[in-house]
Amino acid sequence: MSRGVVYVALQQFCEFEPVPKQLLREAGWEVRVNELGRRLTSEDLIHVLRDAEAVVAGVEPYDAAVLEALPRLQCISRCGVGTDAIDLDVARRKGIAVYTTPDEVVEPVAQMTVAMILALARNLPQYLAASRQGAWVKRPGWLLSEWTVGLVGFGRIGRTVERYLRVFGPRVLVSDPFVAPHEVPETAHWCPLPRLLAEADVVSLHANRPRQEGVLMGRAELGQMKAGSRLINTSRGYLVDEQALEAALRSGHLAAAAFDVFEQEPYTGPLTRFPHVLCTPHVASLTRASRAAMERRAVQHLLEHFTRMPAPSR
Repeated sequence: MSRGVVYVALQQFCEFEPVPKQLLREAGWEVRVNELGRRLTSEDLIHVLRDAEAVVAGVEPYDAAVLEALPRLQCISRCGVGTDAIDLDVARRKGIAVYTTPDEVVEPVAQMTVAMILALARNLPQYLAASRQGAWVKRPGWLLSEWTVGLVGFGRIGRTVERYLRVFGPRVLVSDPFVAPHEVPETAHWCPLPRLLAEADVVSLHANRPRQEGVLMGRAELGQMKAGSRLINTSRGYLVDEQALEAALRSGHLAAAAFDVFEQEPYTGPLTRFPHVLCTPHVASLTRASRAAMERRAVQHLLEHFTRMPAPSR
């Protein structure tokens, strides 16, 4: 007898290994996949999940309207770490279990962050823009040992970024209201956010701030940043006021930026047209190994959940 229907909402699934889908089928699940080739909307989800007991989820919206329209849904197993797109209060009230894969994203996101820091230090976005214009312009770069790097948020990813940076020798400042100064390693320095913003040559965001608390980097905070500094965001798009960022870049107060996450995605806004801004399409956690590991973990969470539950009646 079929265990039920699992819908895979991800745009890509089992591209790098077949194991996750095999595990689901061996456990008796009917597997349906997103064949639209894009991120699903609320309307899409209400349609495709109407018969599903479980979903392997990405960053599509599981808001109150979606969850209320899906009486069969019992489990959302997220392939990734954020739950900002899921109404957790409604999920809890309806008894829908929510799982994430936080461990699998740490290494790839930390490596992407360091890559972005290096790219801004050596003016790589500007070189790319110039080469597309047929220009041959040399710009002096910086050694990271010349810089102060500010890490806003010092959880698993922030700590890994700091560890990776040690080989390059920058001064590292850390600001996190949930981390005490004595919890920061000797290779970094805890400080309040205003001091970090004033002293850092590059600020990298790794904060776990709920959306309802508003932006972390608004016009005032961007104005507090050191003149000529740079901002990196591989965390959450809503942490930054994008209009205020655009103004800071146009005025020259900020020298450059690198963003992997945006308030609205896919992002097609003005930041993509700045020669000193590096924009990537929310791919910090996307490597072959990490994606395969995230898919395996998401499926394992789902299977373990239903192992503890009676088989759904259909």
